[in-house]
Amino acid sequence: MELFDQLHAWHWFVLAVVLIVLELTTTTGFLLGIAFAALALAGALWLVPDLSWDWQFLVFGVLSVLLTLCYRAYFRPEKDVSEDPLLNDRAAQMLGKSFVLGVALDRSGADMIGDTRWALRSDVRIKKGARVRVAAVEGMVLIVEEVP
Repeated sequence: MELFDQLHAWHWFVLAVVLIVLELTTTTGFLLGIAFAALALAGALWLVPDLSWDWQFLVFGVLSVLLTLCYRAYFRPEKDVSEDPLLNDRAAQMLGKSFVLGVALDRSGADMIGDTRWALRSDVRIKKGARVRVAAVEGMVLIVEEVP
C-alpha cells in the first residue's frame, strides 16, 4: 500500500488529461464525468494535500458517479429529437401520398414514383393509370390501395 501513500494532485491531473484524450478519441461522453472527477480531486488535493489515499479513492468514486449522472441528465438523447423525424425515412414519407400507377399491378410490382423506383404491393390487382394511395409501408415496400 506504499504506492497509494504517494498519490499527489498531479497524479489525478495526469489521469484527468489521459481520460480527456481517450474521450476525444471515443466521443462517447462516458469518460467526461470520470475525467472531471479526477480533475476536481486534483484541485481538492491542492487545497488539502494530506488527504489519505482511501479518502481520495472514495471521493473519486463518488464524484465519478455523480458527474457521469449529471452529464447523462444534461446531454440525454431526448434533447436531440429532430424537428423532422421522417427526414431519413423515405418510405415513411410516402405514407398517405397518392399517385397514378404507370404499370399494371398484379398484387406486387414496381413503379417509378418521382425519381425513385419503389416496390409496390396491394391486396388486389390494379390497372395501369389507376389512382392509388400509399396505405402502409413494410420495410421499403409500399402497400398501396386504389383510390375510388
